[in-house]
Amino acid sequence: MRRLLALVPHPDDEAYSIGGTLALAAAAGWDVTVIAISAGDRGQCHTGQATTPEELADIRLAELAAACRALGVTVGASPRLPDGALAGHPALRPAIQACLQAVAPDIVATLGPDGAYGHPDHLALHHAVVEAIATRQAPPALLFAAFPRGLFAPQYERCRPLLGDPPALHPADLGTETPDVRIPIAPVARQKLAAIAAHRSQLPGGDPQAIFPPGIVPALLREEWFILRHPADMAQVARLLLDLDATPAGTPASQRTSPIA
Repeated sequence: MRRLLALVPHPDDEAYSIGGTLALAAAAGWDVTVIAISAGDRGQCHTGQATTPEELADIRLAELAAACRALGVTVGASPRLPDGALAGHPALRPAIQACLQAVAPDIVATLGPDGAYGHPDHLALHHAVVEAIATRQAPPALLFAAFPRGLFAPQYERCRPLLGDPPALHPADLGTETPDVRIPIAPVARQKLAAIAAHRSQLPGGDPQAIFPPGIVPALLREEWFILRHPADMAQVARLLLDLDATPAGTPASQRTSPIA
């Protein structure tokens, strides 16, 4: 069985970024595992259930398990590294290596070099995953979640207090116009929305559309974009695309197996 491992910084990062692809891969027979490196214990709790960071961590990991059930995938044990402090944490790279050793994936998916909207934990995990995979003798292929240029600019502005002064990235660095892969996810859009909704503690008013500024979630339910770590990884990723009946971005219309522009 082919294995796909999603490594994400916090619970809910899997749902909005690559939830549709995870659901499609699982339905196609792949063994799909999601691991959140941090439990997200420094986030807000919009349900009022948590009064301590430890309680919030437990709640968020339970929500991650519910989101994974909605997607039809497996949730792996979180290393529970400190939320907001992944950059430079001495346990980050060993934790990633342990995840790779436990799952032995053919493909690893994680957030891209922009961290979606420049969140320091997102950026730290991206760089640590790249470095960890580079040290392996038979490295898995590496897919980075990507988003249309400007889509997450409103979230960048909302999160400026968390992004450092000055922020590590300029808003112009967010997103891309040329993904390597586009995967249409309409058949599993309801599953993806259910996975987002499972993270109730992070949703103001319980509304899955409210996790980000208006307009972002609807765009995330149509298709998912990815960029490759290295062009050679496409040989491995092509196996996934074949199983999903998808094709790389830029493939001529006459050669496409699915309608991805």
